[in-house]
Amino acid sequence: MRSSDRVLAGRYAAALFQAAAGRSEDQKVHAELGTARELLSARDPILRHPRVAAADKKKLMHADFDGKVGAMTLRFLELLIDKKRYELFPLIAAMYGRLAADKRGVVKAVVRTASPLSPEARKALAGRLGVFAGKDVELEVKEDSELIGGVCVKIGDWVLDSSLRGQLRRMRESIQ
Repeated sequence: MRSSDRVLAGRYAAALFQAAAGRSEDQKVHAELGTARELLSARDPILRHPRVAAADKKKLMHADFDGKVGAMTLRFLELLIDKKRYELFPLIAAMYGRLAADKRGVVKAVVRTASPLSPEARKALAGRLGVFAGKDVELEVKEDSELIGGVCVKIGDWVLDSSLRGQLRRMRESIQ
């Protein structure tokens, strides 16, 4: 994906968020974008195909939704189809999610661990990261078999690598 696509997706997400927040429907639209993504995932090849008419794509979309998605979200998806920007939908939905989380004062942290975290460890880690970030932290924990021990945390652009591999790498770099 090109950087211009990311910029464009950010603009679409910001515009949708601003429209939804103006009607106090930002959380509703966020949930509907997730629902739409799930419902349309099987139809992605058709919805992305340049030779399928926009009207046909909209018919497929309406058949899948059947009242599961509100008018604002539906109009937005139709706009993406009309402007031939549907391929940006997954990125737009992700960026919208970040905007909605920012409004709620929540930041997402991706945590890679060697072994599963207990509920107590998750709560403690979220608390410590919340103090660091100055916001409530929502953890997404992934097990990584390549890690021997420790954790790697990513919050936005900030990365904390306290894994055994990262510590050994830093030690090697300091010796050389």
